[in-house]
Amino acid sequence: MTNARIDAQSADDDVFDSGVRDPNAARHVLARLLQMSLTGDSLEDTLERVLEQVFSVSWLALQSKGAIFLVEETPEVLVMKAQRGMPAALQKACARVPFGRCICGRAAAARSPAHTEHLDDRHDITFPGMLPHGHYCVPILMGGTTLGVINLYLEDGHALKEKDVEFLQAVAAVLAGIIQHRRVEEQLKHALGKLEKVLGGTIEVVASIVERRDPYTAGHQRRVANMAHLMAAEMNLAQERTEAVRLAGLVHDVGKISVPSEILSNPGRLSEMEMGIIKQHSEVGYDILKGIEFPWPIAQIVRQHHERMNGTGYPQGLSGGQILVEARIIAVADVVEAMASHRPYRAALGMDKAMEEVTRNRGTQFDPASVDSALAIYRRGGFTLD
Repeated sequence: MTNARIDAQSADDDVFDSGVRDPNAARHVLARLLQMSLTGDSLEDTLERVLEQVFSVSWLALQSKGAIFLVEETPEVLVMKAQRGMPAALQKACARVPFGRCICGRAAAARSPAHTEHLDDRHDITFPGMLPHGHYCVPILMGGTTLGVINLYLEDGHALKEKDVEFLQAVAAVLAGIIQHRRVEEQLKHALGKLEKVLGGTIEVVASIVERRDPYTAGHQRRVANMAHLMAAEMNLAQERTEAVRLAGLVHDVGKISVPSEILSNPGRLSEMEMGIIKQHSEVGYDILKGIEFPWPIAQIVRQHHERMNGTGYPQGLSGGQILVEARIIAVADVVEAMASHRPYRAALGMDKAMEEVTRNRGTQFDPASVDSALAIYRRGGFTLD
């Protein structure tokens, strides 16, 4: 090797080493990747940002082309999930790469980084017009399992540098943690979704039992649930809270299962003792539901749906902020539906009368925000009793 070549190689190494050791270069890239693991971005968006960070490192001699592959449903097949600068023909050709095929597939199968300086016979996937280039293909590993591969296109003739590989392996290690974290989150969401569906089905069954036992109020709980759900959405409650309102509405009268049928179906005026029995239904409903570990406070909502803002309700005489917002919503929907519908002891009074009643008692018995949401929906024609 001539002195000129030795000097050139030494200068190249000095530039590389200063870039790696500079805390504003590689270390900052790794720090940004760690920060990404704490965001709520989708995995695909995160992979795109990882590529951006890697391409910001000038001393890697990249061709501004690269991709990140992940192993998904099909074992030992890499699926391209993010790319940068790759022409459409190359994206199509490399959309799915089996383990052992081309540079990336070989790196995945061997669970070890692969490098090429030029196009050679290891490039199983090519297309017309492909420009000369080299590769770094670094597997993304977790516990000895290949999760994917980082594939970077190098300037033609770029020799293997151990510190290039060390940096890219560090990137791959951080990325492995991000991938695993995102997948665990997705599994938990899926499991929670299934649990909520099962619990929702349980609530539906309980609601139907109560409605069959009390034919005069058949459909009451379902109509209250639908009305309260619309009101919760009108009030901009979070999705999980609007769902809690709907499900609690479906079973808010489950405690009536303890009330004798002759009282429920009595077309005449109830005695004080009979009214006392009926008033126990919210506490009985709480007792029935409190042992079920719902992800929402269903039992407490059912217990409180007859509480009033001024403390005149039952069973606990709660007032104002002591009452759950969800229970306040159901309280309004319950009264509106009951007044607007037919009962054995009176004809239906209609929605206009029902709205007049809750408006008259806005702020005293009923939560102002709940009444306002009911009025807004009613004026738009959003409530029906079908």
